Amino acid sequence: MAAATKIQSITIDSETIINVATTTPVASRQEQPTLVFLHFWGGSSRTWSQVIGPLSSQYPTVAIDFRGWGSSVGPSDPQAYSIKCLAKDVTAVIGHLGLSDFVLVGHSMGAKVAQAIAGGASSKLTEGIRGMALIAPAPPSPFTLPEGMREQQIHAYEHAESAEFVAKNVLTASDIGESAVQALVQDMLRGNEWARAAWPAYAMAEDVCAPSKRSHVPCTVIAADEDVIEPVERIQKEVLPRFQNAALVVVKNSGHMIPIEAPMAIVEHITQLLTSLR
Repeated sequence: MAAATKIQSITIDSETIINVATTTPVASRQEQPTLVFLHFWGGSSRTWSQVIGPLSSQYPTVAIDFRGWGSSVGPSDPQAYSIKCLAKDVTAVIGHLGLSDFVLVGHSMGAKVAQAIAGGASSKLTEGIRGMALIAPAPPSPFTLPEGMREQQIHAYEHAESAEFVAKNVLTASDIGESAVQALVQDMLRGNEWARAAWPAYAMAEDVCAPSKRSHVPCTVIAADEDVIEPVERIQKEVLPRFQNAALVVVKNSGHMIPIEAPMAIVEHITQLLTSLR
């Protein structure tokens, strides 16, 4: 049975408040690492609901709304939504919650944040990282869109019509149902203007290769065979070589939104990772 969810707000500074959803197993025979979930550009903590549900009966979970997304608040500063800033927020949340044994689970942009955090695992607040699961990960290397495409992405989440088009025709490769589409659209539109613009404007071009290269934690990389955002070939070339302990699995018949299109595949592979860490 899925554990009950507790919502709390963690103040980072005078302009930044991070919304966090946590679950704790009702009963567990032994201590288990906490799963820390980091969402994609345009998502929120609820993006993970179908993954967290089956896992929460055995493992404690923490799902974070990045600054400016979901119910989190961020600064009125266009430069305050970098991967470095997001990683610092997550590290602060880890410290606030007192997590000393955890696994990072990141999707797309959230996976790039996870890679940046794992590379700094020698710091006191993140030395408890046990492993990572990177879902359709954005590479740690810089990636810059052509100017026309960059402008399209910056404005992709400004209106319900454009957000719905992206959800149905770019992010997914299968029919996820109208309610799931509308939930995605709501999250996309809920992001503040600086958070929406930051990823295509400059955050995807950030270079976190140096930190990620230092990461030796076990890592499961989950790609999708029909993902046009982060195709398997790019992940093989740009993500896997950065880690000494990474294994790639490819989910069939899914697009970029693996947490919604194939959540049980993620549950299966995270469970396998956790079993290998014991």
